[in-house]
Amino acid sequence: MSVVEKKLRISAPIERVWDALTNPTSIAAWMDDESVMVDLVVGGKYAVFGGQTTGAFTRIDGPRHLEYTWRQAEWRKTWKDSVVTWTLRRDGDGTRVTLLHSQFPNDEERSGHDEGWDIYWLNPMRDWLESSQPE
Repeated sequence: MSVVEKKLRISAPIERVWDALTNPTSIAAWMDDESVMVDLVVGGKYAVFGGQTTGAFTRIDGPRHLEYTWRQAEWRKTWKDSVVTWTLRRDGDGTRVTLLHSQFPNDEERSGHDEGWDIYWLNPMRDWLESSQPE
């Protein structure tokens, strides 16, 4: 299966972008999902989108690299988890973000996630980071 790759620049420091990806309070704020759960340790679990998306952290190297498994609640039990990898890089007063989502169970899931990352994750997170004040 092919990979979803997204690249964008966010006008916020790398530490704030990392926080928006890993801190359950921040994720809940930009995602508007009070049920977010994050146990940020390798092997720790997370749940977002009302528990419809779950997985476990496989690499944590803050604030530059984050990797975790990704599973949709409606996926067949025989389907393996996919893998999400984030790479963050300082870019002046902002951050360059690269997202790779790989190992989809089929092309239909890959296509749906390609659009979904923009609509449900990247755009809301970037809008929140660029419009909110740091705490």
